[in-house]
Amino acid sequence: MKVFVKISFLIFITSASSCKKESYSNATVIKNCTGTYLSVLDKEYKVCNFKKIANFEDQQKVLANFSLTKECKSENFPGGICSMAYPFDGLINVIDIKKL
Repeated sequence: MKVFVKISFLIFITSASSCKKESYSNATVIKNCTGTYLSVLDKEYKVCNFKKIANFEDQQKVLANFSLTKECKSENFPGGICSMAYPFDGLINVIDIKKL
């Protein structure tokens, strides 16, 4: 019985410690005619799921939880609506975002 309790305890501790913790970063929302971006630590990331942050204003400071991605899979992801080039450091999907 003691062995069963010890094994159960180890399984519980292992599973509890492997839970993914949410990590938020200070960010600034950037909106222009080429798309929607988040500026985080001097890098700018184009937001794939831009509708998730549609209620935020340009230059608004936020706390954002996001994940990097290699491509935007949404069918609703628009290209730019102007001919301006806007360099960015990668693509992201916003998981959650909060006003500061």
